[in-house]
Amino acid sequence: MKFNKMIQTQKTNSNQCIRVGLYGCNMYRTRDLVAGIHAGCPGKVKITACFDIDKEKASFAASEYDAVACHSEEMFLKQEMDVVLICLPPYLHAQTFERVAKAGFDVYLEKPICINDEDRQRVLETISNYNVRCYVGISYRYTNPFAKVAEIARRPDAGQLIGIHHHWLQGPGTMQGPTNWRHRMEQSGGQLNHHCCHLLDWMHWIGGPITTVTATSHVHDQAVLQHEEQELSAAFTFEQGGMAVFNLSQHAHTNSQFGMVHLQNLAIHYAWGKDTYVKVYKTRQRAADEIYEWDATSGNDPGTQRDAMQMADFVDAYLNDKPMPCSVEDGVRTYDLAKAVRLSCESGRRIVFNELVVEV
Repeated sequence: MKFNKMIQTQKTNSNQCIRVGLYGCNMYRTRDLVAGIHAGCPGKVKITACFDIDKEKASFAASEYDAVACHSEEMFLKQEMDVVLICLPPYLHAQTFERVAKAGFDVYLEKPICINDEDRQRVLETISNYNVRCYVGISYRYTNPFAKVAEIARRPDAGQLIGIHHHWLQGPGTMQGPTNWRHRMEQSGGQLNHHCCHLLDWMHWIGGPITTVTATSHVHDQAVLQHEEQELSAAFTFEQGGMAVFNLSQHAHTNSQFGMVHLQNLAIHYAWGKDTYVKVYKTRQRAADEIYEWDATSGNDPGTQRDAMQMADFVDAYLNDKPMPCSVEDGVRTYDLAKAVRLSCESGRRIVFNELVVEV
């Protein structure tokens, strides 16, 4: 499995207000991202068109954003737009991206960008064949505590990365509803691909290129979804040294994420859940030298901030002809990492992963 380094030709945008069309109006993420636009870059984006297979949803969104309601893709792709925001179930991402890019529009593509090898190839061919720019909605780079951890780890005095240890816990209740696309492997790629892509990208973002993946998984007899990992442990090694360990539990009777990042000169303990914080240990082993906290029940909710920060970053890059901060290459890499984890689980072997190649 290989892909060439992708260089996206940048097109100068003479307008200082981006005209955005919404392809998919019935996803909560669509509403979140539009709210993020209003909060993070007011006046920089105008929603001009709304399309959804549910005509009522398209009409409602159009009335909310003072846009044109489109009841067919053909009508939608004839509208005056600079960027199309694609927010659909993942199994529709690659094919929709191809059609929108072929029509000449730049794209904001929600993650994951693909769920299988066929769609992966379609995405790569699309970005190669059409002169469009694409931003991928991978958001842990903008989410506290993950953004704060990355900031601290990049301090000059932090030293070299030694290890990342992350635990992703969720209760069995979240696995109910097997008819929902999120819980159907052929429509979402499973939790590892659909949601954990954020974390896989984040580990690469702070640790650098990953060279090997070793993983094991278990599905217990009473699991609601026998096709998906209930317990998963994966170890990654980084090209520049250090390693990461990721533990996913989908039968933990609790919902939270927490972990530690160890560097030569300090340690970082973080959590995201009911209690969200980052603690830095430098001079004392039992008492943190620095503490950062966020309240998920207030306006300081890290999820709310995430959308505003991410959309502001996208808009800044787009209007100023900068490279897209989260690119197609980043999106493909997260799919490849998820696949490498599963290959290791299935084969019982270490997988070589050097950015461009996955080998058993």
